[in-house]
This record gives sequence, C-alpha cells and structure tokens, in this order.
Amino acid sequence: MTAGLRVIFGLIGSLAIINNCLLLLVIVQNRSMLKTPYNTLVLSLAITDLITGWWKGIGILVTPVYVIGPDSIAVPPGGFGQFFCRMIFSQYLVFTLGIVSVYTVTCMAIDRWLAVARPTKYKTTLTKPRVNICVLWIWALSVLLNIPHLFEMKAAIGPDNKQQCQWIVLTTGTARRVVAILEFSGKFFLPLLTSSITIVSLNNHVKASPALFQSNRGKAGLRLLRMCTLTAFVLGVCWFPNQLYYLLFKYDITQLDTPLHHFTVVLCMFNSCVNPLIYCISNTTYRRHFLLLLCPWYRERVMAMEPSGSDVGSVTNELRVRKVHGPAVISVTDITHV
Repeated sequence: MTAGLRVIFGLIGSLAIINNCLLLLVIVQNRSMLKTPYNTLVLSLAITDLITGWWKGIGILVTPVYVIGPDSIAVPPGGFGQFFCRMIFSQYLVFTLGIVSVYTVTCMAIDRWLAVARPTKYKTTLTKPRVNICVLWIWALSVLLNIPHLFEMKAAIGPDNKQQCQWIVLTTGTARRVVAILEFSGKFFLPLLTSSITIVSLNNHVKASPALFQSNRGKAGLRLLRMCTLTAFVLGVCWFPNQLYYLLFKYDITQLDTPLHHFTVVLCMFNSCVNPLIYCISNTTYRRHFLLLLCPWYRERVMAMEPSGSDVGSVTNELRVRKVHGPAVISVTDITHV
C-alpha cells in the first residue's frame, strides 16, 4: 500500500471523526430531535460512521491497517495473534460497520415511507422503544452476516519464521460462488434494493398528493425526504463497486490488493465522512443547527433562515392536513416529523 493511499485513508478517517462529532453535538444540544424515529436512526448512523473513522484514522493503539500499512505491523505471538489477524488485520469491524450503515439507511427509507404512505399508523407503529430495538437488531444482524469474514484469515508462520496474517479459502467451486452470492445479497444488494423501491414509492406518493406538502412542515418533510434519498444514493455509489469487486473476486475474476481494489475501498471509507455534509446540503433544518453550532455570533441571522413551523424543536407538534375526497375527510398526522 502506497504512502499516498495511507494519507487518503487518514484524511478520510479524520474528516469522519470531525463531521460526525459535530453532528452528534448538534443532536445532543437539541435532544427533542430524538423524539422522532428518523433522527434516532440518524444518531445511530452517525455513531457508526464515527467508529469507522476512528478505526481507520486515529486509533493507532488498535492498529489501523489502512493508515500505517500492513507491512509495518508485527503480529503478536500466541493466541492473541489469531484474534489480531481475524478481528483487526482483516478489517472485520470496518466492514461490519458498513453493513450497519446499509441497513440503517434502509430503515430510514422505510420510516419515511410509513410517515407518508401510512401516516395514521406512523406514531403507533414506530414507537421509540421499537426503533431502539430495531437499531439493536441491525447491529446484531450485521455482526452475524459478517461472521464468515472472521474465518477467512488466520495467523501462521511465514517463510522468515515470523508469525504473519494469511488469507484462507474456506470454500471452493460451486459452494464458493453460492456463498458469495448469498453474502452479496444479504450484506448489500437486498437492503439497497429495498431502499430504492421504497424511495421510488415515496416520490410517487409525493407527486400524487402535492397539496399535502404545501405547509411549512410539509416542505420540511420534503427536505427530509430529499435528505434520505441523497443519503441512500451516496451510500449505494460508495459501496456498490467494492461489494461487486469482492463478489467477482470470489468468482476468480478480480484480484485483491490491486489499484482498482484500493479505489473501491477508498469509496467505501469515504461514505463514513460524507453523511453530515449531505444533511447540511439537503436539509435547511440541519444546516441551521450546524451553523448555530459553528457560528453562534450570527444566531439571529441563522434563526431567520427557517420558519419555526419546520424547526426540529417543534417535532412534538402534529401536522394535520385534511383532504376531502367526496363525503369522506381523511386526517393525516405526523407526515413530516423531523
């Protein structure tokens, strides 16, 4: 691994730490945001990206392979060497966190779909305890899906009689290809497909009911929908090349540790620092709170950026939009909780 590539990983890790720490600070200072399921998922994603950035860029004590380079690492002797190779050197944690991100973004898209397509059931379906349980399930499922990765590397004695980490081929032939397809589908393709279908359905609902989003809070809901769409799109762009490359590797079409492989890994790691920037670009409410944090001396000017009706501090207020269809009157609530 070249010195330039290590510098890139270090910069990405540092940006991930800075950006996500700022996002976490915004949420801590505005705890009313956590009254809504969507922002709880945003918090979980920020913590995931923060841990990813720390592991890549700053955590020298746990040996970030991408920053200091695998050739500079001495494998510990004894049983800890096995733990080191399987858990740390293989970057098991980093790619497990990637799976957590993929499934979290999927849940964010489903949250928005329920808020728009099933607004009357939204509050009763996505309660705070259920969202917290969902977050725990995401972490547990991600760990389970990536467990085979732990057994694809081991500590062994090398040609120079020193212990080193070596990759292991667990399966061969048809079994290897079937396992590769299952891993690709479970870790990435199916959750991303679910997010895509959900977001397309959401946009169709918005086009079918434009009057539903004319109020201040309705417009805030559209911004939140755009934020969710952009987050899912960027995640797909960042992770798809790497996951496809690794699938092709299992089919003996590509090779690891090539410049193209390193490029796909850089894309994956870049995703951990970009989400807070997406929130600032696509959502005025998040942008306003970031500016209040970074530029408190412009508080009055920043507060004037957004009508109070779409402020995250007013998330406990319900939006009630009444649409008349013949003799029936439908009450839609909580469509734009932010």
